[in-house]
Amino acid sequence: MFKYLLKTAVRSAMRAAENSYNTPERKGARGERKVHNALASVLDEGEYRVLSDLILPISGGTTQLDHLVLSRYGVFVIETKNMSGWIFGDVDQRKWTQVQKGGKKRSFQNPLRQNYAHVKAVQQILSIDQKLLHNFVVFTGTAEPKTAMPENVAWGLHALGRLIGVRKQHVISDVQVSAYVRKLQNLALENTSAVRNEHVRYLEKKATAKPLAPAPKPANVATSVKCPKCGGEMVKRNNKKSGASFWGCASFPTCRGTRKIG
Repeated sequence: MFKYLLKTAVRSAMRAAENSYNTPERKGARGERKVHNALASVLDEGEYRVLSDLILPISGGTTQLDHLVLSRYGVFVIETKNMSGWIFGDVDQRKWTQVQKGGKKRSFQNPLRQNYAHVKAVQQILSIDQKLLHNFVVFTGTAEPKTAMPENVAWGLHALGRLIGVRKQHVISDVQVSAYVRKLQNLALENTSAVRNEHVRYLEKKATAKPLAPAPKPANVATSVKCPKCGGEMVKRNNKKSGASFWGCASFPTCRGTRKIG
């Protein structure tokens, strides 16, 4: 009986350890470390500077960047996805779909859109032309695309290296690259659990924020009076000769519909 209980306890501990090891957060962290090590080993450190897992302050909160590669050939902002299964998506879709073995489906935010917010944050922080920034996404797991994907989505680290390596036009000076690296490193917050938790709370607050109420219509716009010709809104106008007021179509001069006031 004791041996049975001991074996059961050992199996439970092993399952718990495996589940803890394979949480989405830890899988993502392992994928990010893998990308960082690969980039650092493949790219010439004399030409490329690799920064990873940066939490940077922005207006109203923080932003977290998986990887940044800075070079004379531009600034590469990289979002990492450590996923498996089949991936369906399009550059213009708000959500992409992951289909795993057994047909289990999960929607996730379009990573290009997600990373675009990071690109804009870097642009603002460095005061740099957006043309010098490149939005890249890399899938580091066993995931496979099942729809045509944009050229800036890489499937594996070798593909990511090729995407970066094909750009060989000098667009930033070495002095600027060093200045950008120093600025990012100086601004980056210490990556502690407290800072990460605060970042998560900021994202949750941002996601649940209520949209702003629409601005009220100007007083001279009639919402209840419709144009007799096109059915659009009417705007209060004044006759230049007589000074009398009347409703005129807001689409004037495309539409010349009018109505009397009163």
